[in-house]
Amino acid sequence: MHPNPSPSDTDHALLEGLLQLAVEGQTEEQDFQRIGEEVYSRLLDTYGQTTQA
Repeated sequence: MHPNPSPSDTDHALLEGLLQLAVEGQTEEQDFQRIGEEVYSRLLDTYGQTTQA
């Protein structure tokens, strides 16, 4: 049985995949778009601004 990857392992894999696609010039590919959106979403969850009333 394989242990579940930690969130940092998953984050690392997402960034590595995004970088690899960029290096290969595949920035118009659907995978690049999907991974980029996931990375952006996680960044907003972590560092997004909170609105003050």
